Amino acid sequence: MPRSRWLLLLAVLVGGGLLGAGAMIVSLEVNKATSSDEFCTSCHSMKFVANDPHFVNSAHASNSAGVNPTCADCHIPKTNWFVETYTHAKSGVRDMYAEYTHNFSDAKTWEAHRVALAHEVRDVMRAEDSVTCRSCHDAKTINPKSERGQAAHALLREGRMTCIDCHINLVHAPVAPSIDFIRGSAIGAKAN
Repeated sequence: MPRSRWLLLLAVLVGGGLLGAGAMIVSLEVNKATSSDEFCTSCHSMKFVANDPHFVNSAHASNSAGVNPTCADCHIPKTNWFVETYTHAKSGVRDMYAEYTHNFSDAKTWEAHRVALAHEVRDVMRAEDSVTCRSCHDAKTINPKSERGQAAHALLREGRMTCIDCHINLVHAPVAPSIDFIRGSAIGAKAN
């Protein structure tokens, strides 16, 4: 191969690498900017969540340790750049569509949507083995006082259940689990 072709190939590879690195840096900064609570609650419907007493007084929003995870800490897995970016993009497009096609200033409309979202988020968290919970909480170091909690965490450490199987109403206003959700958990499987 003539020298000019090698130089052209090298230039294309270096240019592609620089372009790829630049795109990755830009997407990381966009992910960071769109992960703040200020950004997440800037949508009209999220005003209900931000002011909900259950949310405001939850252990994740108000605790003595001074640790306050952001919305994104719980809703956007940060296992790798691709997963984080894909989840941001997919969720953002879906949420923008919902905001523009529903009147969430109506409390009844919002409540129906919130209940559906709770079920959807639980299913996603179970499918992802509660990866966002595990980014802050280490299952090996959690030692519940109750026998039931100890048994559940033993199953958790064995990989037979996940955080969301038990911890379903920690942060947002309570929504009863669906029958399918209960049947899909290790607890529901024992009952059958």
